[in-house]
Amino acid sequence: MESPFRITTAYWVCVAASASLAVGCGSSSETAKTSQVGGNSPELGSGGTTTTSKNSTGGTTAPPASTGGLAAASGSNGVGGSLQLAGGAATTAGLAATGGRRSGAGGVPAVGGRSGVGAGGASVAAGGTLPQAGANGTECTIGTWPAADPTAAGPFATVTDNNVGPTAGVGAAGAGSAPQFTMFRPKDMTQGALCHPVVTWGNGTSANPSMYRVLLNNLATHGFVVIASNSPNVLQGNPAPMIVGVTWVLEQNDDPSSVLYHRIDTTHIGATGHSQGAMATTQASADSHIMTSVPIEGASVQRNLHGPAMFFCGGQDTLVGCNGAQSAINAVTTLPAMYAEYLSVDHGSWMSFTGSKPSVVESVVTAWMRVHLMGDTALRSWFYGTSCKLCTDSGWNIVQKNMDQ
Repeated sequence: MESPFRITTAYWVCVAASASLAVGCGSSSETAKTSQVGGNSPELGSGGTTTTSKNSTGGTTAPPASTGGLAAASGSNGVGGSLQLAGGAATTAGLAATGGRRSGAGGVPAVGGRSGVGAGGASVAAGGTLPQAGANGTECTIGTWPAADPTAAGPFATVTDNNVGPTAGVGAAGAGSAPQFTMFRPKDMTQGALCHPVVTWGNGTSANPSMYRVLLNNLATHGFVVIASNSPNVLQGNPAPMIVGVTWVLEQNDDPSSVLYHRIDTTHIGATGHSQGAMATTQASADSHIMTSVPIEGASVQRNLHGPAMFFCGGQDTLVGCNGAQSAINAVTTLPAMYAEYLSVDHGSWMSFTGSKPSVVESVVTAWMRVHLMGDTALRSWFYGTSCKLCTDSGWNIVQKNMDQ
């Protein structure tokens, strides 16, 4: 049965050409010059350690239980396998901040220390945190988050702020007024002691953030502040809308009148987006603030990544295909990277359209962001190691680079 996504919204997905990617459909289009998806992509040199996994057997797999910490709930089943999470959350060592830079989850360097940190940075002892003054005399700290189940809503009630921030990019058909942003965030930004990581989002062609509400709101329930451009053509605009959104959130963190005032973890910022937004995600990943990225159904080669990347594609996607994701991971040499092909979905059927429960893929995106922006080590086994949870799930075709541990 054809997915409702392809029936009702296929007009705004990215379509590949043989020599370039036309990321608009109908009257809305732009050529991405940095790479190509689904076309005649050249073979690119690869480096590092590569592991390919494609489990042909079904059944349920579970990683070894970790000791201590909070027990994590079971994950949702994938096609032909499962995403069951077992064990608890292991605590991680503290984060060191030196010279305005500090190490993020998995030893990945994070860039752009909080405003107000003096020259030379600050040293944080093992297991410690980095405090910053907040609204109403409160403080948030930059540290490791408690474990949580990405297949369900997190502990935060959420609010959606419409039409916030500056205008950026272009409107409909590239000719409308430049739009603002939609922000999905925890309703009470002072809940808990931890500063909130940021995720910047890019829409598919002619789409808007409300179409991706389940994923973006699920991220917010877990404590992320999601800034989503309202542009239906997020590859257009200089500066790029996805980076304009990040800049605005960082400015709000320093604005005493803002609800975000000193509640943002400015050193842990990720990017993700769908279709044209996936191409924009790859583009945005060159910015030094972006510590991890997940392009969904579309990717271009980006040789200036600043942290781990997961290149997702659907095994049934005949509109864009998986060539771009394959070329993107081939170009990675030293950083952790994953090619993640979910075999049963097409260009849009990976997402939830109704309700609030995230799909398998939306749960995986949430888990990836928790691992790399929150230091959630209980979920690390989903992605890392030769027997990672996705690697042993028959619903997935996985290629890892530099992710043995």
